[in-house]
Parts: sequence; C-alpha cells; structure tokens
Amino acid sequence: MNNLKKVILVTGASSGIGLRTSELLAKNNFNIIASMRDINGKNSDKAEELNKLGADISVIELDVSSCSSVEKAIKAIIKKYGCIDVVVNNAGIMNVGLAEGFTIKQLEKQMNVNYIGVARLFRETLPYMRQRKKGLFVTISSIAGRIVFPFLSTYNPSKFAVEALAEIYRYELSPFKIDSIIIEPGPFATDLVKNSPRPENVDVLKDYGTLASAADQTMQHFKQFMKNNPECDPSLVSEKILELINIEYGKRPLRTTCGVDYGVSEVNKITEKYQFEILKQMDLEDLLPKKKSD
Repeated sequence: MNNLKKVILVTGASSGIGLRTSELLAKNNFNIIASMRDINGKNSDKAEELNKLGADISVIELDVSSCSSVEKAIKAIIKKYGCIDVVVNNAGIMNVGLAEGFTIKQLEKQMNVNYIGVARLFRETLPYMRQRKKGLFVTISSIAGRIVFPFLSTYNPSKFAVEALAEIYRYELSPFKIDSIIIEPGPFATDLVKNSPRPENVDVLKDYGTLASAADQTMQHFKQFMKNNPECDPSLVSEKILELINIEYGKRPLRTTCGVDYGVSEVNKITEKYQFEILKQMDLEDLLPKKKSD
C-alpha cells in the first residue's frame, strides 16, 4: 500500500456507475475500497472480479441501509489505511410506479437507502476527516433530485432530500476544509431501471385505469432512448467523478450535471444565485468553500 495515494470509498460498487467508477479510479493511482452488499453471496462474482484488478483495489461488505454495517466497514478501512480521503455515495434504488401503490414499507426502504444511507456515511466518516481537516464527499444524486418525473414518485423525493443534505454539509463542513459536492446524472444505461421495485399495493391502482400501466411504458421508452446513445454511457459519470476528485478544494462546483440533463444545469444556475443571496443576507458568506490560501 502506498500511503501517498488517496483512499477512496465507493458505495454500490457491484454494478453500473459504482462498478465503473471503482475500475476507473483504481487505474488512476488511488487506493479504492469498492463496497457492496453480500460479497460472499449474490455479489461474490463481482467482488472477485474487482479484487483481481490489482493491489490498488479491495472489496468490502457494506450495506448503506444498516448502521452497524456502515460503522463496521468504516472502522475496518481506517484500521487498514489510517484515513479516508474521498467517499463516493453511489448506492441507491429507484422505485417506479404510481405513488399511491407503494406501501409505507417500500417508502421507508427507498428513503433508507437513498437518503439515510448517505447520512450514515457522512456521520461515520466525518470524525476522521475532521481530525485531518480535509476530505471530499461525492454524492451521486440525479436530475430527478431537481425536477420531477411522473412515476418516479418515491425516487424523486429521496433524491430531493439527499441533495439538500449534501448541500447543507457543503456549508457546515467548510470550516474543516471538507468538501461536499453533488453529481446529477441524467438517464444512463445501467441496471437501475431493470432492478426497480414496483408498487406492491396493486389493488388501489385499479381506479387509475390505463395510467396504472403507463409507468412501464415510460421505462420502455427510456430504455430505447438510452440504447446505443453515447450521451447515456455510464462511463461519462465515472470520468466526471475522477475529474472532480482531482480539482483542488475551493474550486469544485456544488452541482454538476452529467449526460442529458433536461435543463437542470440552468435550474442550478438560478437556484445557486438565490442560495448565495440567502447566505449573504444571513451574514454566512464564510460558509462558502474557499481555497486554503484564501
């Protein structure tokens, strides 16, 4: 192990953006901890593939929906490497369907993974970063965290929530020179749609008529849109993550869209302007990240 290499933890590394990000970062002189659930079970093949990539990458069991799992994983990483420089909050699930059809248990799982799961990573990692007064959190949100898509009825709120959390930490961690940034991918050809849970309370959806099946039709439309579309290549997200990690503190943008963004980049420009005005009015401009030399 080279102690001069940054130590980067990636959650949800078994597939999609998490897998590609782990592979790319491991090739760029970082120590990568690729984390996922069930590394001795259903994800054992993925774990074995990643472990074979070389000494710069290792796989660890981590379930973001479990406090004990997150705590155990972070302690193991600290014991082995002595620090964590970057956390890539990537793990997530996406419910697809009409809002009324999802049970409370399904809603709780959606929020537990996509929002509280990220909060767990912040809470367990921050004590070590605050000691060193440096670090970076990269939260993989979605353009669905800024604009609403019908049938992403529980996914949208979870991404709106995690965007707020990551932005709040952006300001509150600035005294420690710890950065929190957000990446907002558009539609990308990953397994997210294929693995999307559907509403379990199907009886209540009978009153919706043909609208009840519209969600699946919309997802099929997106699948066709993403097929062989270079703007929907998940590698674009991985490359953007690498680019942002290599930017020095104080120069990274809070939000970065990636791929087809349906105007979200413009939404971000407008909201950023008024958000900064709020900070000025509250005399909290010092909470904006600045370079260490500033």
